[in-house]
Amino acid sequence: MPQTHPFAAMFDSSGYNRNLYLSKEDNCGGLYYHDNNLLSGSLEALIQHLVPNVDYYPDRTYIFTFLLSSRLFMHPYELMAKVCHLCIEQQRLSEPGLDKNRIQKIAPKILQLLTEWTETFLYDFRDERMMRNLKELSQRVASGDE
Repeated sequence: MPQTHPFAAMFDSSGYNRNLYLSKEDNCGGLYYHDNNLLSGSLEALIQHLVPNVDYYPDRTYIFTFLLSSRLFMHPYELMAKVCHLCIEQQRLSEPGLDKNRIQKIAPKILQLLTEWTETFLYDFRDERMMRNLKELSQRVASGDE
């Protein structure tokens, strides 16, 4: 039968490398990584990581994992409201004189995120609050598209 090492032995220089378990903080919002894998972050930082921008689109596994686990902390309609708010704020979709080229680069990414959400978690969209936010965001994105 294997034996468990004493607790103190786990912390000596031969058996425990404390640098192995330290994570570094991403400079953009409090996300913690280890070996290029996202380990943790504040709820707000994780939501920001979900929202695409001109140069970034989240990984599909992150989208699925976050949308699934976020319901432990907030209702899907609350998450959708935050995502809509971030899309409008970060992408400045509410500014009247916004560069059309910028909207044309952002719009497909936002629509792809919404498509993945609606296809994967269809039942989230039975709620009228979800549908209201979805309609508002899609109308804002579509208004920039000719």
